[in-house]
Order: sequence, then C-alpha cells, then structure tokens
Amino acid sequence: MEKSLGEIMHGLSEENIAREEELFENMPVFPRISRSKNLTMLLVHRVKSCTPVPKGCDILAEGLYVDENYTYRYLDYRHVFTEKPNRSTLSIQLRFVNENTLRVTMAEGFCVPENRTEMIGDMEETECSVTCSESEDQIVMATGCMTAVIQKSPWNLSVKNRDGEVIYRQFGRDCHSFMPYEICPMGFLFDRNTKEQYACEAAWSDPYEEFYGLGENFTSVSRKGRLFDLWNTNSLGVNTERGYKYIPFYMSSRGYGIFYNTSRKIRCDLGATLSKASYTMVEGALLDYFLMTGDTIKDIIPAYHRLTGLPAVPPKWSFGIWMSKISYGTREEVERVAGQMRSSRLPCDVIHIDTDWFTENWVCDWKFDEKKFPKVEEMIEKLHQDGYKLSLWQLPYIERGKTSYEVYDEAAANGYFAGNPDGDLQFPHGLIDFTNPEAVHWYKEKLIKPLLRKGVDVIKVDFGESAPAFFKYAGADGRDMHNLYALLYNKAAYEAAKEELGEDKALIWARSAWAGSQKYPVHWGGDAGTDFGSLASSVKGCLNLSLSGIPFWSSDIGGFWFESSPELYIRWLEFGMFCSHARFHGFYSREPWDFGQQAVDVYRKYAGLRYRLIPYIYNQALAVREEDTLIHRPVFYDYPSDLSAAGLDTQYLFGKELMVIPVLNEDNSVRIYLPGSVDGFLRRYG
Repeated sequence: MEKSLGEIMHGLSEENIAREEELFENMPVFPRISRSKNLTMLLVHRVKSCTPVPKGCDILAEGLYVDENYTYRYLDYRHVFTEKPNRSTLSIQLRFVNENTLRVTMAEGFCVPENRTEMIGDMEETECSVTCSESEDQIVMATGCMTAVIQKSPWNLSVKNRDGEVIYRQFGRDCHSFMPYEICPMGFLFDRNTKEQYACEAAWSDPYEEFYGLGENFTSVSRKGRLFDLWNTNSLGVNTERGYKYIPFYMSSRGYGIFYNTSRKIRCDLGATLSKASYTMVEGALLDYFLMTGDTIKDIIPAYHRLTGLPAVPPKWSFGIWMSKISYGTREEVERVAGQMRSSRLPCDVIHIDTDWFTENWVCDWKFDEKKFPKVEEMIEKLHQDGYKLSLWQLPYIERGKTSYEVYDEAAANGYFAGNPDGDLQFPHGLIDFTNPEAVHWYKEKLIKPLLRKGVDVIKVDFGESAPAFFKYAGADGRDMHNLYALLYNKAAYEAAKEELGEDKALIWARSAWAGSQKYPVHWGGDAGTDFGSLASSVKGCLNLSLSGIPFWSSDIGGFWFESSPELYIRWLEFGMFCSHARFHGFYSREPWDFGQQAVDVYRKYAGLRYRLIPYIYNQALAVREEDTLIHRPVFYDYPSDLSAAGLDTQYLFGKELMVIPVLNEDNSVRIYLPGSVDGFLRRYG
C-alpha cells in the first residue's frame, strides 16, 4: 500500500494524523450574534464617576445587560434584544503610556487587575504631560499628540489626532439598523449555554479606511472587509486562512493602530460582519488594548515596538544564501553539496541539515547519529574552513524513540512537559513546557548549547504553533498558552544562542510567532506549495508580517511541497534574492543544478547581484533597528497619499531604494505600478 505524505514525513497513520489535529489544532469557535441565541451582553452604558490619576483617569461605569433571544415575527425568525432592568459596575482604566499611546483596560467590578504579559515585558513608558478635564457631558484627556474624549451618557470613546481630527470613534447601539446589536459594542458577551465569556470592542469604519497587519496571513495586504480568528496553526500551505504567525496588532490608514495585550483566542472583524464598523472579541473577562496614533503608518509600527520590543538585527553572514532540503541525511551528502556549490562557483553561506541528523528521522534527541555523521566535529570544522555556517533542525515535541528515550524520560521525570490536567501526556510526543523556568534551563543547557559548542551556528525553531489550549502548563493557563507558546519557544532558543555565542552572533530560524517575536529573528513563511499561486501568496505573507512588526523573513525558495518546475524555481529564486533572508528549501532537492543549466545561470546571476547588495541589505537591516523602519516595504508605506497603492501586494520596496516586482504567473508577465507618477498608470509587460 502506498504511504501517505504524513506517513512519509512523520511516520503517522491517517488515524494518528486525525488525533494529532484534534489535540494540536483545536480551532476556536466564536459566537456570532446574528446566527446565535441565548447570548447576553454587558455593555458600558454610562459613566458613574471619574477619578483623575497620573497620565490618565479611572472610571466606574454602569453596565447595561442586554439579552438576545429568537422569536417569531411576521412569518420569520427575528432576533429580540431585551434591555434588563438590573445593572452592573464596570471599571475602566485609561492611561497614556507615552504621548501617542493610550492604554484602555476594562473589567467587571470595582477594580481592574494588573495584566503584565510576556508580550509587554519590555514596554517603554515615558514621561508625558497629560491634561484631564471633566464637564457634565464628557471627560477629555490630552497630550501633545492625541486627545481622548469620553462621552458620559451613553458611553462613547473617541480619539483625535494632533490636528483635532477624529480618527477613532467607538461603535455603540445601532439605532439605524434592523439589528441594533449585530456586533457587540464595548463590553462583555456571555454565552448562556457554553458559559464562555468574551471582552468586546467596536469602532466605526470610514468608507475610505484601510486596515493592515494581524500577522503573516497569506491573503491580501488590505485587511478591510475581512474576518480573522487569531489562532496559530500548522498552515500546511500558504493559500489558506490558517497562519503560523498571527499578531494581535493592526493599523488603520486613518492614523491609528491597536494592539490587544492578550494571547487568548481573539477574533478581529474589520468590516466583514458589518461594513460600517470593525469589532474585536477576546476570550476572557478582561479587555486590555493599546491605541496608538501617528501621522502615517511609519509612526505606528515604532509605537508598537515601544510596547513589545525593538527588533534584533541578525548577524551579517545570515544575509548570504542558505541551502537546504528535507533532508541531507549523511555527512557525505552534506560535503558533496557544499563542495559542488564551491566548485561550480555558486555563492552560498549556510548549509542546513533538517530532520535526518538523528538515528531516527524526525525523532529529535539533539544528538548526531554517528553512523550517518561520523566525526561530526571534523565535518563542522571543514564546513567552516570552506566558508560555511551550519544550521540544524529541531522541534519542541520529544518522542520516546530508540535513542531519544533518555531525553524523553528525563524531561518526563522532572516535569518538563505540559500535559493533561490529570498528568497524562496523551500524546506520542512530549511537549516542552516553556513556562517552566527549569524546563527552559534544561532545554538551553542540555539540548541547545552543546550543539553550539560543537560549532553549530544556528538552530531552526520549527513548529511551536500548535500547543494544546487544554493542556496544563506550569506557569500559565492553557488558554493563554496556545498562541503564546511560539513567543516563549522563540525566546528560549534565541537566548541560548545569545548566551553561548554573544548578542552579535545570535540567530534562530523560526516558523511560528506571536507579538514580541521580532526580538528573536529570523522567521520564515512555512511550508509553501510548489506552484505560482503559492509564490504570489508568499509575497503577501512577507508584506503582511512586515506590517505586523516582524521585519526579517524568508520563504522556502522553490516552494516546499513536492517537485518544483524549473520555471517556478527560477521565478521564486528571483523573488527570494530580494527578501531579507534567502533560503532554498523543500521536500526534494533545491540545488540549482537539478533544474537545468538555465537555473544554474540565473542562480549565479542573481546570487552575484545579492552579494554585491549585501552592504546595502545590511545597512537597511541596521535601519530597521536604529530608525525603526521596514526592510520589506509595501508601496503605500512610502507613498501614503497614493490611493492606488493602498492594497498593492504584488510589488514592494526592498529597503528605501529598490523596487521589486516579481513574476508571479506562468505567463511571464507582470503589472508594474509606478507610484507618484502624473497619471498613476499601470503597465503590462508580456
């Protein structure tokens, strides 16, 4: 019987694959008001009292309960919303973190709990002058850059920019609609059946407003009219709504951005349900978000970085070319590929060994198989002498295999794995618990640093996007951990490299991410298909992640799944050379000589160009840190007044000076847009 791809790669049967998805992909289900029943909303109704505090104010508000039910009306179902006579107290804190960032937190009751998450552990608060005034109708708080206006009854929060223009205004009860509560205004939503609770926030959307961000998602760069469930998953491709790297941060073309300080399941609806409004639902009993203002998008991403941390700059050698596949399986194969690259005069700086350097393929024990890789220190030294760095694959799931049982048993005995509340792992792999400081120390000292001491230069931080939300973790609730796991995993591996090699040499190669992962570069786009559609989607993913605050990125040049055609290989090569990092990788060979002489010639040409550009690329990378700018720049980033560029995601600026327009179809044609031209024209070249 022919084996499935899952069996080939993971040794998993179809039954086990289904079980793995059930455990690791537990996708969230959000209530939809227009398609649900038995929901109760607790909405901010009116201000009861306001207490000025340094850099803000504390508000006690009256909460209004609204029940939703179905009933028969005029031969059809109709929703009925009933305002209840009972009231509740809501506490709302408004604090300016700096002159252009307002933090809004809300909880039921008389106080708001502290919410110092891992994402904002490096948050920079600065002194700023805040004026606060209160009248009978409203409360006004202002800095030199923004003004927050709270209407007391009914409650409404609006924000003005430095020019006094309203750029953000909360959406409330919709008195002009058949359904006054098709989306939930600021407050809480309860499902009376499931007992689930969600914190909600909603805002009016301007007809000309565009939205950007929310992570790597491989769909269009314009997020307007779209709904996103921010729940990291193994995408198994780059043409779906699934994503390895969702980020709870988006920006509006009206001059504001919002970062939700949570790792729980979160829904961002940017005009999909109600075209005139956006809304967000966050699982749990706390709403905590930061609203940032700026004159342009260029101002908002730095504001986000001041909350979650500045990007680190990878070492200069990492901007060279990486060569890889799944997997070089012997020392002989590694040295053959490395030698042929040199003898063919094809530039390359990094050789990556993926899943097959263990005794059992995919069974991670962090030890080289001596039969397949004899005298591994000698191999590494030879690679270094030939001008190569060495990268190694690993993952945070430990299977109890023929040789990995020692690592597995040690971790299990010491409580380094997450598992079911009853203690049963219920999974063939142990999941390293990165909320446990002892487990983090063990991972760094026992597993990662010994490899770095052998001469390994970088660790591939694969997977990490599928931590079960129902598992028990030592230092966090499971519902917080699913998305947060990626950040903690990135952090542990990066810190191991930093502690062992020094800050200037620290680097990881990561697939999953969450808010704050920009501090731990580099990230790549995951398992792309081998077709032109996946190439085009990879361009979109690159730009979307860049607009979400993570600047250093690569794709699997040539695509990951299956064989790549010579034409696709060449076109992907051309695109890949104009990304911050360039790694060839796939299920099969991605060396240029396997795609014909034309591919070899194109590789030599574009690789030569990339290496001549490395001083430029590295200077742009330094600017990412020093000037807090982007290296992959959508056209509208530098031309914000050019309305035709607002949703353009088939070309981009690479740094400040180079426009990249990749060929994304089999027709060998492109559409070229020249921003800022007199007529804003589009041209098509065949």
